[in-house]
Amino acid sequence: MAAMRGTLLGLAGSALAVAPALGAGGMAAREPPATVLWFALFTIAGLSLVMACRRWWLPLMLWVPVAFAVSVIIAELADPVIGAAIRDELGGFYVLQADLCAALAITVPLMFANMRFGRHDDRKKRPFSR
Repeated sequence: MAAMRGTLLGLAGSALAVAPALGAGGMAAREPPATVLWFALFTIAGLSLVMACRRWWLPLMLWVPVAFAVSVIIAELADPVIGAAIRDELGGFYVLQADLCAALAITVPLMFANMRFGRHDDRKKRPFSR
């Protein structure tokens, strides 16, 4: 019985020592990887392009939830405590990629909507142009 108790205590002690390494804590486990950020950006760009080809204003409907999601990411990076922990664990290059992806995700739907609005509006003004 005593040998079993000693074995269980030893296993419990080693499990507690390994628990932080399994992802129980740390900012790296809570933040999306950089590849996910880039994949989301390319998905937003593709959706914006397809939506803009259908109607010029459709990417604007995509812009609202994207802007909300980006504001959550930027708020975490700008927080003095959480942002510092993210920079310490994941590095400054991750923060640069997250900021770049966030800025592009905000501007890409607006860019596609603006491109299609300009073309569509130009055709209405000059119906007999060559």
